Amino acid sequence: MRDIAMKTGSRSTIEITALAGSLGARIDGIDLNQLINDDEMKSLRSAFLEHCVLVFPEQDITPEAHVAFAARWGELHMMPMGQVEGHPYVIVVDAAGSKAGRTDTWHTDVSFQEKPPMGSFLLARMLPDNGGDTMFANQYLAYESLTPAMRHLLDGLKALHTGAAFARLAGVDESAAPSAVHPVVRIHPETGRRALYVNAVFTSRFEGMTVEESRPLLHWLYAHCSQPNLTFRHRWHKGDLVLWDNRCVQHYAIHDYGEENRVMHRVTVVGDRPS
Repeated sequence: MRDIAMKTGSRSTIEITALAGSLGARIDGIDLNQLINDDEMKSLRSAFLEHCVLVFPEQDITPEAHVAFAARWGELHMMPMGQVEGHPYVIVVDAAGSKAGRTDTWHTDVSFQEKPPMGSFLLARMLPDNGGDTMFANQYLAYESLTPAMRHLLDGLKALHTGAAFARLAGVDESAAPSAVHPVVRIHPETGRRALYVNAVFTSRFEGMTVEESRPLLHWLYAHCSQPNLTFRHRWHKGDLVLWDNRCVQHYAIHDYGEENRVMHRVTVVGDRPS
């Protein structure tokens, strides 16, 4: 693991420690309950674009600080889930008796929207005694590890993403679920790198193909996207805040803690239209 110390003026020094070979970095030397200055934000954004997932250990921040920090990264995104009272941009991800709170499938958040989120800021509020880790998978590497012939094929394809999974959880007609068509390989708007952009929860089929025609290649891509050597696994502690880049990362919340509860607070930032 490598450590990088970045001077950010007189107040603090940010320490950045890589956590895995594929993605993920720990950020020390910063208190998110305080206002983040411009130099600190520059350092954090650079680390974010390099490592794709940032871990701010045991911050235990207030909802106000949670929202304020996320707002430094862009326009806040209103998610279709239960909010913390008085804080409409902070949603509660509660595993107790809720399938929506147990996203134990590899996915990219709400890719069925025309402009899916840029990233999410997930804060651990209540954890089981054991388990409940979250895994992340680098979709830059998923694309770059394909053969040239497969990359050439996928570069020209688009796929339909639908919100049918959300509709089923809500008990409403799936035919009314929102949908969007996105490139199978998207170009990151800040780094210019290519990343695979299909996921097992929301991707339905390739544009111009049937579900049956699309299924074999999509299922192969789902398995390829989540190979262990592309991943980083975060073991949560209360107060941890984790930020991931939804444009080039998939994630998986592991439900291995039985009937114990796991409560997280999440704030999400609006993204761009994939291209």
